[in-house]
Amino acid sequence: MGLAISLMAIAAAITYIISTSYSMNLYNNLIADVQQRAEMYTNLEQIDTYIRSYYSGSIDEAELKESLAEAYISVLDSDKAVYYNPDEYFVYKEHLSGTHLGIGVYVEESGGCPCVIDVLPNSPAENAGIAVGESIVAINGESVLEMGYEKAYSLITAEAGTQLSLTIRSEGVDRTVNLATVQMTVASVSTQTFDGYAYIKVVNFSEKTYRQFMAAYSMLLSSDDVKGIIIDLRNCSGVIFEPVFNLLNVLLPKGCVPYWLTDSYGAEASADPTDGDNAPGVPVAILVNSGTNGPAELFAAAMRDNLSAYIIGNTTGGNAEYLETFDLYDNTAISLPTGVLRSDKTSFMSVGVKPDFEIISGQDSNTAQGESTDAYIKKSIEILSQASR
Repeated sequence: MGLAISLMAIAAAITYIISTSYSMNLYNNLIADVQQRAEMYTNLEQIDTYIRSYYSGSIDEAELKESLAEAYISVLDSDKAVYYNPDEYFVYKEHLSGTHLGIGVYVEESGGCPCVIDVLPNSPAENAGIAVGESIVAINGESVLEMGYEKAYSLITAEAGTQLSLTIRSEGVDRTVNLATVQMTVASVSTQTFDGYAYIKVVNFSEKTYRQFMAAYSMLLSSDDVKGIIIDLRNCSGVIFEPVFNLLNVLLPKGCVPYWLTDSYGAEASADPTDGDNAPGVPVAILVNSGTNGPAELFAAAMRDNLSAYIIGNTTGGNAEYLETFDLYDNTAISLPTGVLRSDKTSFMSVGVKPDFEIISGQDSNTAQGESTDAYIKKSIEILSQASR
């Protein structure tokens, strides 16, 4: 009894020493961090005071605030950390939501005017012949330079049904187009069939991808003639993993562990076991290339690990960082990597997901053209036909 009590006392003492040591280290690190932050704020305050006291020029307060935020993010040891100003955050949320309000273009400011960097399919802009690289120089007869970029941007993203007359400049030549703004859903999933093989193309992963994918998946598999499924993830990227988490939960067999997440401090946790409500009963091929990134990589790896799906194409991008977005008070936001994802058997951070069957470089295709013209699809059908025998 005495020995037991002595051992318990020693254990308690050791625990106390370790806890005290850990607490002191934590406290010292915290104090050092607080001191460094205080010095940073003091330094910035002094700079601000001297400039406002002795600088005779004007200060663009909005640009100053944005520059400070961008500078803070730029010194982080991460190329995934991002600061979004209000316009950038609006576009970012649109991409994630899978919806678009406006004329169907994404723009950036160039020379004071909106310059088109992307045109959505089947949008008013596409139907009017607006192309990437062109600039909007006047709206309803008023010069964009006179009204300002912010007002111009608000007009081309105005409520649905707003009638607009746009002057478009392309290589120094102006033309006028008339169109109206719309509220449209951006399709991230499309389908085809190739001789009994169901084909699903995922352009990117947005908040609407899960429903769009499952609708296409259910429709294609409703036929008893389906011999296999081809899921095309070429050039599919994105920053949100939730649609992939939801898809894996129903597509993988019941009880699988779809992914693991290692947080910024090195702690690893597994996802809940899958429900397996819609696991396919036919062989699956997944098409990938170097443009396959993030969520699409996790999807491909998990489908191979747990469903023996065949991966066809080229090694993927190797982006496994899990990003979280934090809203700021002024309609801005920051996105920060807070962990690294992997499938149950495959770590793809920085190395990518390697294919089971490689397609020779130069035979790549961004979109499905058909079995005879797309080397990826041709190879998929060859592999799936052998697997189903």
